[in-house]
Amino acid sequence: MWKVDRVWCAVFLLLLLVSNPAVVSASTVTEPQGKIILTVTGTATSLSHGPVFKFDMALLKNLPRHVVKTANPWRDEVSVYEGVLLRDLLYAVGATGSVMNVRALDDYHEDIEIADVQSIDVILAYKRDGLYMPVRDKGPLFVVFPFTDDPSLLTAARRSQSVW
Repeated sequence: MWKVDRVWCAVFLLLLLVSNPAVVSASTVTEPQGKIILTVTGTATSLSHGPVFKFDMALLKNLPRHVVKTANPWRDEVSVYEGVLLRDLLYAVGATGSVMNVRALDDYHEDIEIADVQSIDVILAYKRDGLYMPVRDKGPLFVVFPFTDDPSLLTAARRSQSVW
């Protein structure tokens, strides 16, 4: 048996070992009925779902919605991003740990400290300016930091963690 001390969080395959508090419990996550857009794997307290949680858009949208209005290095103008706070997602699946690894469809991945998503309103966005984001334009999910609200976040490390 192997011990995991990090979370693999992929924006299609979101693997994690997370921390606690938020607004939703693991018991609220049910089985997806539509196309899977997010998979969360790792150490979680909800034994009813096992070590893997799969989300379709409907399940993701059942989690508390959060909006971030921000510019980022990939768009000149300020956009309105809508999605779920990463801390709420982690709480919803009962994740435990200290690091999550966000993995994109093309296997690009970066680690994000769980303490950071507890203290910063980082969202897993599914909409930009009211529209769902296609794969060819940073979709279907995009890790968005509130760069405009907190310019100190605009570092090379945070840009790298903005996985889509």
